Amino acid sequence: MSENEAHEEERREEEQPSGQDVDSSAESSGSGEEVARLRDALLRTRAEMDNMEKRSRRELDKARKFQLEGLMRELLPVIDALDQGLDGADDSESAHEGLVLTRRLLLKALEQHGLEILDPEGEPFDPRWHEAMSMQPSEEAEPDTVLTVLQRGYRLHDRLLRAARVIVAKAP
Repeated sequence: MSENEAHEEERREEEQPSGQDVDSSAESSGSGEEVARLRDALLRTRAEMDNMEKRSRRELDKARKFQLEGLMRELLPVIDALDQGLDGADDSESAHEGLVLTRRLLLKALEQHGLEILDPEGEPFDPRWHEAMSMQPSEEAEPDTVLTVLQRGYRLHDRLLRAARVIVAKAP
């Protein structure tokens, strides 16, 4: 390309600024829409990430809270056996004390991890936590009150491990 041709081309470009302005304004409005779209996508992604993080934290807290549930379920028969041993123990004071201490230590360790004993005698019957084995007429107790606990129940952080088996009062 000769020098004259180069100058001629520059002159033509200088004579058409309005056309270029139209193109650049169209590009800038297009890029403005693109920026807005990308900003919106970024905000949505951040919100999704925040929600995922919160959900993960809740699930992790729940997993930590109930990680010992299986072990505690397996230990409930051990507690029952200790209770039966205490109920049927002979009058040998040392054997009785050993069972009492063993039971107390076991329950203390489990309670430190969130185990709650359900021993609802005298309380109103609650089907969420109690299993009615039978109903018995009673003049002393209000109807729908637990008269006798046949087997204690247990829960772990408000989750039922085993319902308390009870006899419920009914009107005579």
